Amino acid sequence: MTPRSRGHGGGAGDEPPAGGRGRRNRGSRPDNVEQGHGHTREAFQHGRPTAAGGGPSPSSGPRPSSSGQPAGVPHGFRDFGQFREFATRFRDRMRELYPDLDMGFQGSSVTGRSADTGAPFDEGRVSDYDIAISGDSVNQAAHENGVRFRGDGVSTGPLSGRDLDRLGLDGILDDASAETGREVHVMIFRTIEEAAGRKPTIKVWF
Repeated sequence: MTPRSRGHGGGAGDEPPAGGRGRRNRGSRPDNVEQGHGHTREAFQHGRPTAAGGGPSPSSGPRPSSSGQPAGVPHGFRDFGQFREFATRFRDRMRELYPDLDMGFQGSSVTGRSADTGAPFDEGRVSDYDIAISGDSVNQAAHENGVRFRGDGVSTGPLSGRDLDRLGLDGILDDASAETGREVHVMIFRTIEEAAGRKPTIKVWF
């Protein structure tokens, strides 16, 4: 992969200070508890794929959670349409490099609260987006370019600026952060099912 000229430094957090690009590693979280709404091809519950019928019916639309956020829509998006527009564009740009790439939102955009402080999403700060990506092609490129995986080999930590540059994802992440007004961080999992099995995840299924 030809390196790009731009990169980012640091380690990822759930909510870095606005305008920062810092990243730090976090511990594991409870099994996935989120489901997409009735338009999904598949939903994830407790880290396992379930039939589309497990969510609300297509005619009902996304149901709001207790916080008022539509079910199956990450916090920070006003509705499913805005989520789909951003996520489709972001994923499709990465698929130009890694055609079999899948992705899913994790972190406080799914749970609604910071894993570190318990503070609600966007309360007193601009929260970030943590996104899991997977696929044979991006995993192969990561191994070939020296991206470090965690001890069990299932996932990386949040990708550093050096990692993003080597994988050709730095400009795509910059554009995604600029579009959302939030820091966008990605980490690689062997499969999206393993990502959902380890942390609450809203898969980009569309």
